Amino acid sequence: MNISGPIESITIGNRRFAVNGDDAGNITLQGKKNEVKFNGDGSKRLIRSLASGSIKGLNVQITHGNKDLEFLRDLQAKSDFFDVSITHCDGTVYSGSMQFVDDITEDTQQGTAGISLEGDLDRQ
Repeated sequence: MNISGPIESITIGNRRFAVNGDDAGNITLQGKKNEVKFNGDGSKRLIRSLASGSIKGLNVQITHGNKDLEFLRDLQAKSDFFDVSITHCDGTVYSGSMQFVDDITEDTQQGTAGISLEGDLDRQ
């Protein structure tokens, strides 16, 4: 049976965050990206490049008592990747080494912060 739904949780740098239940969560696995280019005579060629995995469209719960926003900022300031693990509502887990690629912005009305990550991401 196929079960779809929101992301259950995400672990970022060994800290677990609840995810907003209304978020779709867009996940791309690492692999190859293809592009078709045309030549002047109308023929075409394939350009292949490597593509990183990504997690986008997630808003994680921010708890000020845990200094969650500062924790995420400090990870973003590192010059290296950190461990990330994401759990789907059906129990499927994807994990890898990733880094934040956009601003981490807190929505104080919702008590969440929007995140986007890129790097290695594979099913476990």
